[in-house]
Amino acid sequence: MNQNIKGQVKATRRIAVRVTAIILAVAILCAGTAFAATSETSYIVDIYEGSQVTRIETTETVAEKVVAEAEIQLSENDRLILDDFNPGKDSRIEIYRACQVTFVHADGKTIDTIFAGTVAELIESQGVTLSDTLFSSVNVNAVVTNNLRVEIISAYDIIINVDGEEKALQTTVKTVGDVLTEQGITLDEDDEVSPSADTVLSNNLVIDVLRVEYVTRETEEKIPFTTEKVNSSALNKGTEKVSQKGVNGVKTITYKDRVVNGVVESSELVSEEVTKEPVKEIIKVGTLVKQTSTKLGNNKIEKNGKPISELQLPSKYSIGANNVPTEYKYTIEGRGAAYCIPGGITATGRPVKPGYIAVNPKQIPYGTEMWIVSNDGVVYGYAIAADTGGFVKKGYFTCDLYMNSTEQCYQWGDRGVTIYVL
Repeated sequence: MNQNIKGQVKATRRIAVRVTAIILAVAILCAGTAFAATSETSYIVDIYEGSQVTRIETTETVAEKVVAEAEIQLSENDRLILDDFNPGKDSRIEIYRACQVTFVHADGKTIDTIFAGTVAELIESQGVTLSDTLFSSVNVNAVVTNNLRVEIISAYDIIINVDGEEKALQTTVKTVGDVLTEQGITLDEDDEVSPSADTVLSNNLVIDVLRVEYVTRETEEKIPFTTEKVNSSALNKGTEKVSQKGVNGVKTITYKDRVVNGVVESSELVSEEVTKEPVKEIIKVGTLVKQTSTKLGNNKIEKNGKPISELQLPSKYSIGANNVPTEYKYTIEGRGAAYCIPGGITATGRPVKPGYIAVNPKQIPYGTEMWIVSNDGVVYGYAIAADTGGFVKKGYFTCDLYMNSTEQCYQWGDRGVTIYVL
């Protein structure tokens, strides 16, 4: 090769070296510029862990590295939420810590698991879809925390009948008693609920609240009087007379009523007490055989005839129809005998005469004024208690009537009499 050619080659080599050097220099310059640019590009990342926020300025573009750079430790089951993370730009990362969780299905099946996220995500992970009748015991937007218990609760449509009103409602409580508490329905001591308070709810269950009270009630019943008939020799045979009027008694009966919602459902007999005894009615039945009159001249005793007594009736008294006084204090029903003791003196010192009669002074005091009529219509008339009769004191007779003759005494015999005490 000649010198020119050699020189050209050398020159060419020098030019190539120079160009290579320039290119290398440019490359080195560019590389340095790029490194400088990378090392200067940083951005802000807010790392949220619940309510705690960690802010870091970083150039890292991988979320895990950003968290590590912030010196935040992650466990195996922790979860990063990167929905708002934009590498190279100000953004955020959320950390959901893995927690021990108890999940209870609506059918009571319980699952213990480890989960990181929201309650809504936990429910979804269990294949449960909430509805109008299926609820979560915890707010679905809440973040799962350690030892959290989430229950899926069924809602029940029920009807409550209380205080005359029918209430339709939906509830998520468990028992009938819980419903009463939820609705502010209180039960008094005797109130009842059907079904019982510990009954577990079911859909379309009907609950009846029974307002119960026990009321004591008293009523009165009549006790009919009884009737007794007794023989009386003071009354003519074939006649009857009420000597004691019968009076009905009273029995007080106490009941305990069970009143349910204002209606008497049942009654229980508590007691019976006789508060007024009945009074027996006594009827006297006559046994006296009527005496037949004999013809004794002026001594004949006649029915409805002239009074036997010789005493003058005081003007202050008057005798009405049937030889009965128009006014008198009271009457005595009894038996009257007859006696005759001419010239005798009575126990009160009066001489004997028709009108002064013998009595038991303990029963009829001396001096008592009377009008006496036999039950068969013979009028003895006005009389004064003036003497004491032996048979009267012994109770055989009520009075012993003085007569003017033995014939009259025999004619009178033993008669039933009515004594009108004046």
